Amino acid sequence: MLTEAVHKTLVIAVLAACGVVTPVAHADRAEPPPLYGSYDVFVDFARQTFNGMPTPMESKTFPVQFTTGCDGNGCIARWDNADDQARNPKAPLVYEYRWTNNRWETSEEYWYLCERTNPDSAVKSQRSDYLIPRPDGSFFGERTFVMEGAGCPGQGPGTQWVPISLTPV
Repeated sequence: MLTEAVHKTLVIAVLAACGVVTPVAHADRAEPPPLYGSYDVFVDFARQTFNGMPTPMESKTFPVQFTTGCDGNGCIARWDNADDQARNPKAPLVYEYRWTNNRWETSEEYWYLCERTNPDSAVKSQRSDYLIPRPDGSFFGERTFVMEGAGCPGQGPGTQWVPISLTPV
């Protein structure tokens, strides 16, 4: 016995082959809430930890621009990070997020600054973020940096964790 989906596919294919109907695309997934336009990013450094131990600093809010595009391979949201180049010349110009598990996720190699404004203090790390949508158009999530090698002086290798949130402007 044919499943309903297989039956519909066969009917459409036969009708299309006969020139009776034009095939119509069918989405197998819901489109994600787009990240598009201007957002204020709040990095809650007051709640930051390193290897689970509190390492609070002054929290920061700064503006960023996002664009989102979807195609047959899925959806990508791009965070324009060009403004961070003055502080960290090794930082990527763009962070690319993919819609996965009902949230925006990204992960890539990143040169983490052990001293926030000193490019010479950079150590190799893996940066990972996730952003979960809220009904009001904002997003919340977290960012982690896993330090490799010797890590930062006085801390060594390990994982820095910090909560982040985005509010549309």
